[in-house]
Amino acid sequence: MRTRILLTAAVAALALVAVGCGGDDDSDTDPTAAWASDFCSAITTWTDELQTVTSQFSDTSNLSQDGLQSASDDVRAATESLVDDLRGLGSPETDGGEEIQSALDTLSTTLETESTSVEETVEGISGLTGIPSAITAVTASLSAMGTAFSTALQTIENADVESELQNALEESPECADITS
Repeated sequence: MRTRILLTAAVAALALVAVGCGGDDDSDTDPTAAWASDFCSAITTWTDELQTVTSQFSDTSNLSQDGLQSASDDVRAATESLVDDLRGLGSPETDGGEEIQSALDTLSTTLETESTSVEETVEGISGLTGIPSAITAVTASLSAMGTAFSTALQTIENADVESELQNALEESPECADITS
Protein backbone atom coordinates (compact mmCIF):
# COMPACT_ATOMS: atom_id res chain seq x y z
CA MET A 1 0.00 0.00 0.00
CA ARG A 2 2.75 2.46 0.98
CA THR A 3 4.67 1.63 -2.20
CA ARG A 4 1.63 2.25 -4.38
CA ILE A 5 1.15 5.62 -2.72
CA LEU A 6 4.82 6.51 -3.27
CA LEU A 7 4.65 5.57 -6.96
CA THR A 8 1.43 7.51 -7.44
CA ALA A 9 2.84 10.53 -5.61
CA ALA A 10 6.01 10.49 -7.69
CA VAL A 11 4.11 10.44 -10.99
CA ALA A 12 1.62 13.04 -9.78
CA ALA A 13 4.55 15.27 -8.83
CA LEU A 14 5.94 14.90 -12.35
CA ALA A 15 2.61 15.93 -13.83
CA LEU A 16 2.25 18.94 -11.57
CA VAL A 17 5.81 20.05 -12.17
CA ALA A 18 5.22 20.43 -15.90
CA VAL A 19 3.89 23.97 -16.69
CA GLY A 20 0.88 26.12 -15.70
CA CYS A 21 -0.80 27.42 -18.85
CA GLY A 22 -4.11 27.88 -20.74
CA GLY A 23 -5.82 30.14 -23.27
CA ASP A 24 -6.26 30.66 -27.06
CA ASP A 25 -4.29 28.96 -29.88
CA ASP A 26 -2.18 31.07 -32.24
CA SER A 27 0.07 28.17 -33.27
CA ASP A 28 -0.90 28.36 -36.96
CA THR A 29 0.97 31.63 -37.48
CA ASP A 30 3.41 32.04 -34.62
CA PRO A 31 6.40 29.64 -34.48
CA THR A 32 6.79 30.24 -30.74
CA ALA A 33 3.14 29.33 -30.18
CA ALA A 34 3.59 26.20 -32.32
CA TRP A 35 6.66 25.25 -30.25
CA ALA A 36 4.75 25.78 -27.00
CA SER A 37 1.83 23.70 -28.25
CA ASP A 38 4.10 20.83 -29.31
CA PHE A 39 6.01 21.03 -26.01
CA CYS A 40 2.85 20.84 -23.92
CA SER A 41 1.39 18.05 -26.06
CA ALA A 42 4.52 15.96 -25.52
CA ILE A 43 4.51 16.60 -21.78
CA THR A 44 0.78 15.89 -21.45
CA THR A 45 1.05 12.62 -23.33
CA TRP A 46 3.98 11.50 -21.18
CA THR A 47 2.40 12.40 -17.85
CA ASP A 48 -0.89 10.77 -18.88
CA GLU A 49 0.96 7.57 -19.73
CA LEU A 50 2.88 7.61 -16.44
CA GLN A 51 -0.34 8.17 -14.51
CA THR A 52 -1.85 5.17 -16.31
CA VAL A 53 1.15 3.09 -15.24
CA THR A 54 0.83 4.08 -11.59
CA SER A 55 -2.93 3.52 -11.61
CA GLN A 56 -2.20 -0.14 -12.37
CA PHE A 57 -0.89 -0.43 -8.83
CA SER A 58 -4.19 0.54 -7.23
CA ASP A 59 -4.75 -3.22 -7.43
CA THR A 60 -2.08 -4.70 -5.16
CA SER A 61 -2.04 -7.92 -7.20
CA ASN A 62 -0.04 -5.92 -9.76
CA LEU A 63 2.76 -5.54 -7.20
CA SER A 64 4.49 -8.53 -8.71
CA GLN A 65 7.57 -9.04 -10.80
CA ASP A 66 5.43 -9.29 -13.95
CA GLY A 67 3.41 -6.21 -13.00
CA LEU A 68 6.56 -4.21 -12.38
CA GLN A 69 8.09 -5.45 -15.64
CA SER A 70 5.01 -4.33 -17.55
CA ALA A 71 5.11 -0.94 -15.83
CA SER A 72 8.82 -0.60 -16.57
CA ASP A 73 8.22 -1.34 -20.24
CA ASP A 74 5.44 1.26 -20.34
CA VAL A 75 7.60 3.90 -18.60
CA ARG A 76 10.44 3.18 -21.02
CA ALA A 77 8.22 3.50 -24.11
CA ALA A 78 6.57 6.70 -22.86
CA THR A 79 9.93 8.24 -21.95
CA GLU A 80 11.51 7.33 -25.28
CA SER A 81 8.58 8.99 -27.04
CA LEU A 82 8.90 12.13 -24.89
CA VAL A 83 12.65 12.35 -25.45
CA ASP A 84 12.14 12.01 -29.20
CA ASP A 85 9.50 14.73 -29.08
CA LEU A 86 11.65 17.08 -26.98
CA ARG A 87 14.68 16.63 -29.21
CA GLY A 88 12.50 17.10 -32.28
CA LEU A 89 11.22 20.45 -31.03
CA GLY A 90 14.46 22.25 -31.67
CA SER A 91 14.94 25.69 -30.20
CA PRO A 92 11.96 27.98 -29.76
CA GLU A 93 12.28 31.17 -31.78
CA THR A 94 12.91 33.34 -28.74
CA ASP A 95 15.90 35.24 -27.40
CA GLY A 96 16.71 32.40 -25.00
CA GLY A 97 15.98 29.62 -27.50
CA GLU A 98 19.44 28.05 -27.43
CA GLU A 99 19.50 27.96 -23.63
CA ILE A 100 16.03 26.42 -23.61
CA GLN A 101 17.13 23.77 -26.12
CA SER A 102 20.16 23.00 -23.98
CA ALA A 103 17.93 22.57 -20.91
CA LEU A 104 15.67 20.18 -22.84
CA ASP A 105 18.70 18.21 -24.06
CA THR A 106 19.92 17.86 -20.47
CA LEU A 107 16.43 16.86 -19.36
CA SER A 108 16.21 14.29 -22.15
CA THR A 109 19.51 12.74 -21.13
CA THR A 110 18.42 12.51 -17.50
CA LEU A 111 15.07 11.00 -18.46
CA GLU A 112 16.81 8.38 -20.58
CA THR A 113 19.26 7.56 -17.78
CA GLU A 114 16.55 7.21 -15.15
CA SER A 115 14.30 5.22 -17.45
CA THR A 116 17.18 2.82 -18.07
CA SER A 117 17.73 2.64 -14.32
CA VAL A 118 14.07 1.70 -13.80
CA GLU A 119 14.33 -0.96 -16.46
CA GLU A 120 17.55 -2.44 -15.03
CA THR A 121 16.15 -2.38 -11.50
CA VAL A 122 13.03 -4.26 -12.49
CA GLU A 123 14.99 -6.77 -14.57
CA GLY A 124 17.20 -7.42 -11.53
CA ILE A 125 14.34 -8.44 -9.23
CA SER A 126 14.83 -11.92 -7.86
CA GLY A 127 11.63 -13.20 -6.33
CA LEU A 128 9.08 -11.51 -4.15
CA THR A 129 11.66 -10.39 -1.59
CA GLY A 130 13.30 -8.16 -4.20
CA ILE A 131 10.12 -6.23 -4.99
CA PRO A 132 10.21 -3.76 -2.05
CA SER A 133 13.79 -2.64 -2.75
CA ALA A 134 13.03 -2.44 -6.48
CA ILE A 135 10.03 -0.21 -5.79
CA THR A 136 12.22 2.03 -3.65
CA ALA A 137 14.78 2.32 -6.47
CA VAL A 138 12.06 2.94 -9.07
CA THR A 139 10.54 5.64 -6.87
CA ALA A 140 13.97 7.27 -6.55
CA SER A 141 14.33 7.28 -10.35
CA LEU A 142 10.88 8.81 -10.80
CA SER A 143 11.80 11.43 -8.23
CA ALA A 144 15.03 12.18 -10.10
CA MET A 145 12.96 12.61 -13.28
CA GLY A 146 10.73 15.08 -11.45
CA THR A 147 13.73 17.02 -10.14
CA ALA A 148 15.27 17.16 -13.62
CA PHE A 149 11.94 18.37 -14.95
CA SER A 150 11.76 21.12 -12.35
CA THR A 151 15.31 22.20 -13.12
CA ALA A 152 14.65 22.30 -16.86
CA LEU A 153 11.48 24.31 -16.38
CA GLN A 154 13.27 26.79 -14.13
CA THR A 155 15.96 27.20 -16.77
CA ILE A 156 13.30 27.72 -19.43
CA GLU A 157 11.60 30.33 -17.29
CA ASN A 158 14.90 32.13 -16.61
CA ALA A 159 15.89 32.05 -20.29
CA ASP A 160 12.56 33.54 -21.36
CA VAL A 161 13.48 37.09 -20.33
CA GLU A 162 11.04 38.68 -22.79
CA SER A 163 8.21 36.32 -21.69
CA GLU A 164 7.70 35.29 -25.32
CA LEU A 165 7.49 31.62 -24.50
CA GLN A 166 5.48 32.16 -21.31
CA ASN A 167 2.87 34.06 -23.31
CA ALA A 168 2.76 31.29 -25.92
CA LEU A 169 2.38 28.66 -23.20
CA GLU A 170 -0.43 30.62 -21.55
CA GLU A 171 -2.28 30.90 -24.87
CA SER A 172 -1.93 27.25 -25.88
CA PRO A 173 -4.94 24.98 -25.27
CA GLU A 174 -2.54 22.01 -25.15
CA CYS A 175 -0.94 23.51 -22.06
CA ALA A 176 -4.25 23.76 -20.22
CA ASP A 177 -4.34 19.97 -19.82
CA ILE A 178 -1.12 20.00 -17.82
CA THR A 179 -2.62 21.74 -14.80
CA SER A 180 -6.11 20.23 -14.94
